[in-house]
Amino acid sequence: MPSNRPLFIHQLCIMLLALLGSVSCFASGYHLGLQSVRAVATANANVAEAAEAATIATNPAGLSQLTGTQSNQHLFLVQPEIRYQHARGQFTDHSSVQGTQQGSLTPKWQAIPQWYGAHQLNDQWHVGLGLYVPYAARTRDDSHSVLRYNVNSTHVKSLDINPAIAYTINEQHAIGVGFIGQYMEAALQKYADFTPVGAAISGQPSHVIHQQPGAFDVKAQVKGHDWGYGFNAGWLWNVSPQLRLGVSYRSKINHTLSGHATWQPTGQQAINILPALVHSGYRAKEQAFVPLTTPEVWSVHGQWQPTPQWKLFSHASWTRSDRLKYLDIQFENDKVINPATGQTAHVSRIGTHWRNTYNLAIGTAYQYNNKLQWLAGVGYDQSPVSNNRHRLPTLPDGNRWLFGTGVQYQYDKYNSINASYAYLHIQQTSMHQQDQGEHVSSHTLAQANYRAHAHIMGFSYNHRF
Repeated sequence: MPSNRPLFIHQLCIMLLALLGSVSCFASGYHLGLQSVRAVATANANVAEAAEAATIATNPAGLSQLTGTQSNQHLFLVQPEIRYQHARGQFTDHSSVQGTQQGSLTPKWQAIPQWYGAHQLNDQWHVGLGLYVPYAARTRDDSHSVLRYNVNSTHVKSLDINPAIAYTINEQHAIGVGFIGQYMEAALQKYADFTPVGAAISGQPSHVIHQQPGAFDVKAQVKGHDWGYGFNAGWLWNVSPQLRLGVSYRSKINHTLSGHATWQPTGQQAINILPALVHSGYRAKEQAFVPLTTPEVWSVHGQWQPTPQWKLFSHASWTRSDRLKYLDIQFENDKVINPATGQTAHVSRIGTHWRNTYNLAIGTAYQYNNKLQWLAGVGYDQSPVSNNRHRLPTLPDGNRWLFGTGVQYQYDKYNSINASYAYLHIQQTSMHQQDQGEHVSSHTLAQANYRAHAHIMGFSYNHRF
């Protein structure tokens, strides 16, 4: 009988890419952290357990703990909430930006699918494939917000295709390695204030022109996409029948997101001076690209089973988030950034100045009977944003706590289902951000206070062939 697995995997890729358009960001920086429903129930503490094919994403050596052939389908439903208030904007002439001063950045419920498969070749070799979403962000502010000149909208979506192989060295040790092909798309929107151009043409002081809110506004959008490549690797050590330890590594992945930028006048006065804007290098559409490197991650994890019913999990990871010091949006055409001197630039720099981060999690699993298992965990995730001067209006990240719980029901020896619920609490944060340096920017000062949290529900189905 011919196999339908290649067609099935192809269909899954299409489904994942289609649903990626609705993904919201709710993990450290823009790392999603929702690779497995069972794992989220333990606040991602159970990496050493290696109980399902989703181990491909966290420690590929875990494939050695699986028997036969299995397929995992996961679906997360996320209800994010990021709200801000007491917002304030200020132009370089010290006049205030006019607009809304509070609002919400996130949409309603979002769906996030993941898929993994694993196959045991023999007693020593195992292979697997993962199709999952590692990074995502989708936030959008009102077009009349006083923060619109900093960053107004952020949209990042990605998909990892992660084949992996594991080798059992002996009863105690196993190693694994995987190849990662990563597709990423990103879009960013901010508004530009061309009042300095209007002031140079009309002779009016800029603070007088700013009394007409948004008169010289131009909406700038940048979109790009790219494929990048990396790997992940891991080691598991069965110290005893009760204790297992592991180490894993995920490499950095370099991207050059290539696409285009558009400049669309939205203010009436900006429309009137459109020929001057084009002459200054602000074309309606031009090529643009953004270099971006996703960070490497080291992690250590353990599992202790003191009784046949109880398992205890622990996990710690370190992420080199400081690879994202800034985002340089590079435009095809030079642009006049100072009408008085004629100075030009072709780069818009968004400073992030992220720091390296750590994650800590502990969890447990209790086997109630031969069919039902309960799981729970708590995790702490450090934010890569070091202070409020480097916090972006549409990515107001903060330290967070993840509280998870869930159940697994083993229907029979071939089929099982998992359900989980997690609450993500993000510390209250503030922003006091202003672009610095000689580059394409309105250099407005933005201030706001943020509150954020998320409800995360997950469902998965595991089938063993």
